[in-house]
Amino acid sequence: MNINSLIDRYISFVDTISNKYHYESNIKHLLYLIVPAFVIKYDIKNETQILKCFNDIPITVTGTENKNITASFSRILIKNNNGYETKKFILLNEYKTADLINMLDNIIHEYNHAINSINYEISYDEEYVKVRTGLSYILYDKKTLKPLKKSEEVALEEIINTAQTSEIINIINSFNKEEIDNIEFNNVLYSLKNDIGKDIFESEAYGYDSLITKELIKNKTFYPTITKLRYKGLIEDIPSLFDNVIGKDGEYKRLNELLTEIHNLEYKYMDATIFKNRILNEIRNKSRMVLNIINDYDNKCIYKS
Repeated sequence: MNINSLIDRYISFVDTISNKYHYESNIKHLLYLIVPAFVIKYDIKNETQILKCFNDIPITVTGTENKNITASFSRILIKNNNGYETKKFILLNEYKTADLINMLDNIIHEYNHAINSINYEISYDEEYVKVRTGLSYILYDKKTLKPLKKSEEVALEEIINTAQTSEIINIINSFNKEEIDNIEFNNVLYSLKNDIGKDIFESEAYGYDSLITKELIKNKTFYPTITKLRYKGLIEDIPSLFDNVIGKDGEYKRLNELLTEIHNLEYKYMDATIFKNRILNEIRNKSRMVLNIINDYDNKCIYKS
């Protein structure tokens, strides 16, 4: 399928969901770019699942402004006759002052969480309900449906999601090399052209976390395996696969614990007025531990680059 056929295939779909959810034109025009890029990223064979995600999960503008968070993937856990389900939204904070590339980055980032949470989203036992977001999950009390805790994989989930967001934006950037017939599509692509740039785009979300794990993301055993299992929802297999490469139990768990600690320390550092150097040293020490685990994994991989 050529690029113009692909674009035409999803323009009417985006128009339909935009009418359904009363999206403003700037959101609709970004979705013109986003939807075909997601299909290219995840393959046409997964088209039905991808389109269902955009159709079932609306972008809801909150009306509030948050300088740190432009968008978020939000869910409400609901009990039904068959068990449990979630009502899902992409919450978009007041975006009138946000630049176009930041808005694109944030919307893609949150829909990518959503798409990687479709399969095997909910599981439960006699006490708890577990709701998966990619590699991570939130544990809920089964009786009250109140959230109890987030799993340690949240930081790694954000790192993987940020890498994939960059990949999707670079697919959009590649449209600039094509002869596009649709005028509206071309106009919004042109508006983004200077912001995306000629070089490879890299999302600035979770910048330090992404920096210290960049060799792991580049690893040709780890990244393709973890992203495939994450999309399919088969995340239970990941710890043993990771630990088997290193030859030591508990290393995947330790990696995630360290990444979570570093992420929390980053926020602590930003808010601190005293003892900033002490916090910075903690970040450096834990970062060295993360790099040691990654180097160990990388060195023991047969296929890594």
